[in-house]
Amino acid sequence: MNSVSNISIDNTTKKRPKVNRSHLVISNKIIAFNEIFALKKPKQSAREIASFLEIPNSTMRSWREGRLAIDSDVEEAFFMTPIGEACLQRITVAAMMSNKCGPSGILGMQNFLYNSGLDKYVASSEGALQNFWNRCQAYILKFGAYEESLSTRGMTERTITLGLDEMFRAQLPCLVAIEAVSRYIFLEKFTDDRTAKTWKSELDKRLQGTNFKIGTVVSDLCGALTSFTKSIGAIHSPDLFHGCYEISKATSASLSSQERAAEKKLNKAEEKFKKKSEKLRMSTKMEIQQQKEEIDVLRKRCEDLRIDYKKRKDRREKSREANKKIGAIYHPIDIESGLLQPPETVEARFKQQLDVIEENAKEAKLSESSFNRIEKAKRAFSLMAIYLSNFFTVFYAFINDMNLDPQQTIFFNEVIFPLCYFQIIWKRFSKQDKVKYATLLQMLQTKLQEAPWLESLKTMWMLNGKELAERFQRSSSFLEGRNGGLSLLHHRFHRLSERDLKVLGIIQNFHVRHSDGTTAAERLFKTKHGDLFKSLVENVRIPGRPKRQHHDIKTRQLGREKQRAA
Repeated sequence: MNSVSNISIDNTTKKRPKVNRSHLVISNKIIAFNEIFALKKPKQSAREIASFLEIPNSTMRSWREGRLAIDSDVEEAFFMTPIGEACLQRITVAAMMSNKCGPSGILGMQNFLYNSGLDKYVASSEGALQNFWNRCQAYILKFGAYEESLSTRGMTERTITLGLDEMFRAQLPCLVAIEAVSRYIFLEKFTDDRTAKTWKSELDKRLQGTNFKIGTVVSDLCGALTSFTKSIGAIHSPDLFHGCYEISKATSASLSSQERAAEKKLNKAEEKFKKKSEKLRMSTKMEIQQQKEEIDVLRKRCEDLRIDYKKRKDRREKSREANKKIGAIYHPIDIESGLLQPPETVEARFKQQLDVIEENAKEAKLSESSFNRIEKAKRAFSLMAIYLSNFFTVFYAFINDMNLDPQQTIFFNEVIFPLCYFQIIWKRFSKQDKVKYATLLQMLQTKLQEAPWLESLKTMWMLNGKELAERFQRSSSFLEGRNGGLSLLHHRFHRLSERDLKVLGIIQNFHVRHSDGTTAAERLFKTKHGDLFKSLVENVRIPGRPKRQHHDIKTRQLGREKQRAA
């Protein structure tokens, strides 16, 4: 009887190391197999041929089945041949090199064509590629205008939420307007100024001919944007980040500086106390008594400094914690209980945390500018409470239009809407928060499943709940992300003309896809549109083959003569 080892790893079955073969090797093995098999020698089976080629029979069978499945596709059939595999290898490496290490623009395209070997078939001069990109831009602009007009044709008037912000480059503002729910870019344009009049003029031009009406504006507390929002009769939603940022700027650096200063004094006093205690001089009784008194004074000073340090540390931590709590408060539901929270409750909770911050600032005797920032933040949070009040007005009007009975209304308020809102904000939670609120989310999902109504009704209510939840916008982070992307593109291309910005916006709207596979245009218009890239491939002519130049022919002839001489 075989003995079993006491070491557990000795009793396990060792896995075979995975063999990774290149595309070219696979293609050559399949061709070799087919050629040997075509000889029709009866003594050699498929297993024996695979063994001779040092490939497991099951692996060879799966390769050949895959090859037979794609023989109808000309492109795939080509890339399964050795020549196609070598071509694919070179193009892929060239693309990776150009994207990761190469320059951008026309020069980057030239490098890619050269590295991939395609410059033999596609003209790669600066003029040819520039003309090609101009054709691409013209078609993209035409595509965007056509698809947008087609999607808005016959559409009833819709109220949208726009996020507005500016991005500055070369001392000129670039006005950016993005629809908050779908992330559809309506406006990206450099202008001479950023006044309310300019904003209104540019957005009126952009929305002319569409059936969109601006209902809510998400932005910072910029005077021009606030004035513009009032002029069009829209609701203003102040950005949560800027309110919290003002508090952070007012308190964080000052309180941290005071804490570090107190810590430095405490460390110095403790070090002095330690040296004095360890080195008592042997002298008269009077001198010994004097030394003990000095040590007692130092001990008392250390205790006082320790208390002072703790107070300053507590002030900083309490202010920081209060600022974090403000962010957790600003929701239409209480994320701890999942219940709707009225604007009055939110305002009272805001005031409670702001009072803590202001009290700590007074105790720390911060500068006048710090208190001015706190006052500015208080005005922002007051406006947030007003926006929440306006949101609930829309919320209850929306529910009335759904014609629900009293029991269904309670179910929608306590289960449907909180669940939809949680699902939207879930991806923004940290890992700790996801663990913290997982029980509440599971409870809401269970209540939805166990509800006595038809599944079709529940599905319709969930769609309505999602629409309502998406209307509440508390942040303009999507604008900041786009501004960062524009800034990088500006550095990359040195300048962005109005035409370039329009093209980049259309690509973002009609080509870039979200994780769910939809584009911004599909999310906004609720309809499918044409494939921008496929349409470009089918309709835009690429540069022709480069012409043979005199010096190219002479170079080849000299090369052949050298080969013959050698």
